[in-house]
Amino acid sequence: MNILFPRKGYHKGVGTERQPEGTTPYIKNMRLIDNLDNRDRGGQRGGLQKGYDQLIGGIASPVVLLLYITVVD
Repeated sequence: MNILFPRKGYHKGVGTERQPEGTTPYIKNMRLIDNLDNRDRGGQRGGLQKGYDQLIGGIASPVVLLLYITVVD
């Protein structure tokens, strides 16, 4: 099976079996051309700026889940 990179980007107009060649319905926050090397390789779109400078909980681990908890007395 030959799986091609979705060079034509996101398309959600039809079912998966009729998907136009070179597109995908399952893409989030990606770019085709790498800005540093100016070549086609695909990758995650970078953020514009850092959201927060402080560490959460005092450790350098990534936050993987945030929840709201309601306490009823």
